[in-house]
Amino acid sequence: MKEYLVLFASGLGMFLFFLAQLAALLMIPLGLPGTFLQVVAALALVVASDGARMSWPWVGVFLGLALLGELIEFLSGQWGARRFGGSRKAAWGAVAGGLAGLFLGGLIPPPILGALLASFIGTFAGAIIGEMLALKNSSPNLRIGFGAVLGRALGVSVKLCIALLIAVVSTFVVVQNMMAR
Repeated sequence: MKEYLVLFASGLGMFLFFLAQLAALLMIPLGLPGTFLQVVAALALVVASDGARMSWPWVGVFLGLALLGELIEFLSGQWGARRFGGSRKAAWGAVAGGLAGLFLGGLIPPPILGALLASFIGTFAGAIIGEMLALKNSSPNLRIGFGAVLGRALGVSVKLCIALLIAVVSTFVVVQNMMAR
């Protein structure tokens, strides 16, 4: 087992670490939890290198940033619906619709793109349905659905920026620790 850890901390391990960072950045626009892949890669590097390439406090920082990114992405559709005049039901409808779309969209080929598209459609529809239920009105307010989608897109963008920050900082930390040894 120890041999595998040494191998991971060596050249192949570094390649896999940087590949994980790149994969994480590509996962986020597709609605996948790329920031947690970054945390797992940092954690694996700490364990494999016995703290020589990455330290535990950095894993904690990256985990905190990943959780912040997930929270922002989760609440962004809700924020957008409220910002564009929607009720609480519209806001929670945006969240529920986005989650339902994400899971049900995985059944649409190709699964990753289907899930991404369906999550935005679900956010839009959920906000509109929630507002219709709140107002007990049968006419949809497309403005609130648009706000929810805009908020969700903003949330994904913020999460992508957080993932980029994690990638840059973790790369800097690893390279700095490699140069110091």
